[in-house]
Amino acid sequence: MRVNDELILFFTVLKWLFISSLIGCLTGFAASGFISFIHYIIDQSNQYKNVFYLLPLSFFLANLLSQFVLKKHLGTDTLIAAINKNYGKLESSFIPTKVINVVLILATGGSAGKESPCAQIGAGIGSMCANLFRVDNIDRRKMVLCGFCAGFACVFGAPIAGAIFGIEVLAVGVIFYDVLLPAFVASITAYQVSSALGVTFFYYPLKFVPAFGQGFFIQLLTGGIFFGLCAYVLIRAIQQSAAFTNALPLWRPWKGLLGGLLLVGLTILFSRDYLGLGLNLLEGSIKGLHVNWYTFLLKALFTIITLSISRSGSVITPVLFIGATAGSYFADLVGADQSTFAAIGFVSILAGTTNTPIASSILAIELFGATIAPYAAVSCVISFVMSGHRSLYTSQVLSISKSNALPTELGKEISEMSNPGKIPDIRFPDWLKKLLPASRNDKT
Repeated sequence: MRVNDELILFFTVLKWLFISSLIGCLTGFAASGFISFIHYIIDQSNQYKNVFYLLPLSFFLANLLSQFVLKKHLGTDTLIAAINKNYGKLESSFIPTKVINVVLILATGGSAGKESPCAQIGAGIGSMCANLFRVDNIDRRKMVLCGFCAGFACVFGAPIAGAIFGIEVLAVGVIFYDVLLPAFVASITAYQVSSALGVTFFYYPLKFVPAFGQGFFIQLLTGGIFFGLCAYVLIRAIQQSAAFTNALPLWRPWKGLLGGLLLVGLTILFSRDYLGLGLNLLEGSIKGLHVNWYTFLLKALFTIITLSISRSGSVITPVLFIGATAGSYFADLVGADQSTFAAIGFVSILAGTTNTPIASSILAIELFGATIAPYAAVSCVISFVMSGHRSLYTSQVLSISKSNALPTELGKEISEMSNPGKIPDIRFPDWLKKLLPASRNDKT
């Protein structure tokens, strides 16, 4: 008897509704527990003004754990590579250790985030469910992706943006539509579970009215270029710092000790504002409170040192902090509303550093309201293009070229692109070649 196609699709939908809801529930419970725990630890440590003096010790211990328990650095990049290359097959031992490392770093004031552990917890739960149900590789990949997206949703407090981010971050220019339904269901379920368990999220709907008569759109376009350049510089700085750290002829834990001492010195010299998650200053800039013009630069410096030395924690929360405070600085520079451009910078630098313009645009809707969304989306896309063929996640597969004028190796990971640090030759279009000197034409 021939089974009706619609009946097969109906049972397929039921199957993924059940599986993704289960993964979302489990991820919501586990991620909420981690978020509540890390916030409790941070609140307790903040009662001691001089807790940052323990940074050298925490960096030393984090690197010690990474060297002897984790034989290699395992983070969001590793998860992306596992999903892209290995159908989401994961080593189960790394998740607890990464959580311990992040707690050590954040408790003492390291400038990092909490997104990576939540995404790892979710991906690990998806992998365990795949083992339990004995699914094939295609379904395993979808289940790991469900948990991956649900983990981001729990941290962002934005289930749709979290789901799209987890899918969009895998490959530049491609979204896997076959995973949209389970990813949405898992993310929404995880978000609802987290909310029910008392995890609170930051929302600040802006009372925004675009003032085109005052050159707002020109300011917006200029801001998108500025945020894209910031994203490009941040990517390069983090990668160069990590390469420099890896090249130092020292035992890895000793590097952690030295990095911690460097952060202690910088904190004494400047302020404790740039340590930890920095949520108070981030939220203040979104609400229009004045911040110093150099705030985003110092936060970037603290983050670069933390991530290149400790090899733990996530980069997303620091990127959001840098984006919001850079937006506040840009608003001061052009005489625009600080709150508006802090919100736009918040999502734009995220789009540029992670190649996720769609997820970042949706994040603007979920956090700041629909009125600012079209303008934030324009800035996100400009930032995405301006950051070039680079990313904080070098395991991303490059599926499109951001410009036909740049030679590109499509289908490869960003880390595998030949000479990523070299300034590429530019491919001029035919009509422009005719206007250039003959000697220049010969080279192109």
